[in-house]
Amino acid sequence: MKKLLIIFFLSFVALSGYARGKSDKDSLVYIFGASLSFSDSVVYFTEIQQIDDVISEKGFLQNRQLYSYELKDYMSSNEGMPGRISVIYFADKLKDLEKKEKNVKKHLETKENMIVRYLGSKFKFTKQ
Repeated sequence: MKKLLIIFFLSFVALSGYARGKSDKDSLVYIFGASLSFSDSVVYFTEIQQIDDVISEKGFLQNRQLYSYELKDYMSSNEGMPGRISVIYFADKLKDLEKKEKNVKKHLETKENMIVRYLGSKFKFTKQ
């Protein structure tokens, strides 16, 4: 009985480590950002981009604030729009992120009466 308990315990520990390793892994993530200002009715969206070798932990993207700062800095220096708020959306599956983008865009245009514009290929996320 004692041997069976030890085998069960070791199996549990091994499987727990495997499950944790799968959730805390380097993976492929899709990301887009939105830049808005309370004094402007235009919201700028980035294109959905694929980012490789990022670490996602239990539904969170590590260092996601760096991507947000990168978009904020771009809008300030390249587009001449300082003081904007940048929001980052991400998902492991492209289809999920496309659905999220559609919902956010619809909400901003209908409920908030904002105009959505895309930055196009001018902006690319680079921080990791």
